[in-house]
Parts: sequence; C-alpha cells; structure tokens
Amino acid sequence: MGLTGLLGLSTYGQIQKHFTVENDSSFDRVDLTLSGGSGTCYIRPTPNVNPVNIYGRSESDVPSPVCESVLEQRVQKVNVNFIDGKFNESSISNMPFKVFASDNSDPDQWHIYLSKKKPVNLHLNYGIGNAFVDLSGLSIEKLNINTGSANVNVGYMSGQYNQMEMDTFCIKVDLGELEARHVTLSNAKNIIADVGFGSLYLDFTEKSKVRSQVNATVGAGNLVVNADESINPMIIYIKNSPLCRITIPEGFTKIRENVFVNSQYDQDAENLITFNIDVTMGNIVFKTF
Repeated sequence: MGLTGLLGLSTYGQIQKHFTVENDSSFDRVDLTLSGGSGTCYIRPTPNVNPVNIYGRSESDVPSPVCESVLEQRVQKVNVNFIDGKFNESSISNMPFKVFASDNSDPDQWHIYLSKKKPVNLHLNYGIGNAFVDLSGLSIEKLNINTGSANVNVGYMSGQYNQMEMDTFCIKVDLGELEARHVTLSNAKNIIADVGFGSLYLDFTEKSKVRSQVNATVGAGNLVVNADESINPMIIYIKNSPLCRITIPEGFTKIRENVFVNSQYDQDAENLITFNIDVTMGNIVFKTF
C-alpha cells in the first residue's frame, strides 16, 4: 500500500526520479501536501489508476524529495518535501514551497500527475518562482494554495468540471501573483481568498453548477474578478475604507450602499455566486468581457 520507492535513471546526463502512491482498496481518498524545494513544477491530471505520480529531472545536485505516506482512517496522507540542496533540513522546514520557472532553461523540473480515480484534498505551499496547476476533471474535495512571492497559475485547461462538489477553495497570496482561470469549473461551494500585498485574478466566465460563497480579504494588494454578468447570477457586498479603490462595471446595479447585483440575479438561484469583499488599502476591480 502507499508509496513506492525512488527510480533513478541516467539519461543524457540527467537523473530521472519517480514516486508513486499506488492504488489500493484500503483507502478511499488522498490527502496530498506539497512543500519546499526548487525548480520547475507542473501539476496535471492523468488517466493512470495510481492516485499520485511524481517524476523529476535534475541536472544539478538537488536532493531527492522526501516522501512520506501514512494511512489513517481510510485516508492516505502523503507529504512531499522538495528539498533544495542549498538549505539544510532544519531551514527548509519553515520555508514555503519554492518553485517554478516556466521555461525549459531550468534543469530541475517536477511533474506531479493526479489520478481521477479517487478524491483528493490538495495542499500547495509555494514560496518563489512560478507554478502551473491544471485540475481538469479531477475529484478535488478541498484545495489550499499558500503562496509567498510566487507566481501561480491554476485552471481547468480542458474545460472539464471537478467531478464532485468542492467544499473549500482556499487561496492565500502574500507578495506574489495568483491567477485562477474558470473558477466555476471547480464546483466550489466556498472560495476563500486572503490577499496581502500581492495580486489575485479570479475568472468566473463559465456556467456555475453550485451555489457559491466568495469571501475575500484584501490588504494593500489587488483583486481582479472577471465576472461576465450574463452567465451567472451574482451579488456583491463590499466593506471598504477611504484608502481603497473599487471598480464595478456596467451591467451591475447598485441596490443599496456597497451592494451590487447583475442582470441575472435571483436570490433563490441554485447557482447564485455571492461575493463578500473586505478591503483596506487595495484595489478591487470587477470586469466583464
């Protein structure tokens, strides 16, 4: 059950590494945490029956990831630390997930493939660099993304909805930028966003199938929401201050102070999207395209 070992192959001067969490009837779901390390990382769906598959390529002396897999109450809990060779183990324990340059000039690359066969709770802790996450057609129960100064791209590239209702889609952006495309394809009932000094882009341009609450707190950063007012019923509540800037586009109607609705708004709609925005010094921009 659980995690298989390291496969090391030498190909054209590169080291190939492979970790797999094997499919097993002893567990019903996977709780996966990725943290630490450096290089270029991609997360994608796979038809493979094994829930988690990790491949690596390294041209430098970067240590192999430390992988732990423990079965608890029919949940396979998997922790993967991508340890950077420049840091010792004690310093890496408090460092966020450090990733990812997007081009192939970075010799250190990690490819994480997630199977559609079992539900996954996914926890991603980023530090610097760039990350690319495609969740198309997966069964994600909960998603937590914590990024320091990283640039993170999350989306549903093939346009496939999450195969189940997602309980919580949680995002924390400190200094970096996070772009989430086709958020409604996540089927998330709760979307929680905390933006410090960085920037967050949320795209709601696909038809929603569930009733969603979007709770966002913005300090001195930026929140941009692409909300096509003709697709989903929406209502926006804003708690602001004199130091912030709010932009609401045409197509939304102000029904009372700091409360706006779009032309599709119906308080009883099964796919109503409710935004609760609390902003201190930052910029809030709703756009329609």
